[in-house]
Amino acid sequence: MADEKIEAIKSEKSESAKPDKSGKPAKNKKEPRFRPAVIKFFRDFKGEFKKISWPTRQTVFRNTLATLAMCAVIGLFVILFDLGLTGLIQLMMSL
Repeated sequence: MADEKIEAIKSEKSESAKPDKSGKPAKNKKEPRFRPAVIKFFRDFKGEFKKISWPTRQTVFRNTLATLAMCAVIGLFVILFDLGLTGLIQLMMSL
């Protein structure tokens, strides 16, 4: 009985992989269409890319300066906090 099932499965696989009249193996009809999906993706991407409102050079420059200034302020705060904790720990260790 198990041999019959194995033979049935093998014959189904061999029949589905048989070439058609053109000599090419038969394709599984359930395979997704990859190429049209990729083309649609890039068309949509291009359309969305056109909708972006790009900032002016002056705005980019201003925002960059603000970001660098905030990084410097936060860095200074971290350094001062670290020095304070280091001094406090050294004071406690010396007691």
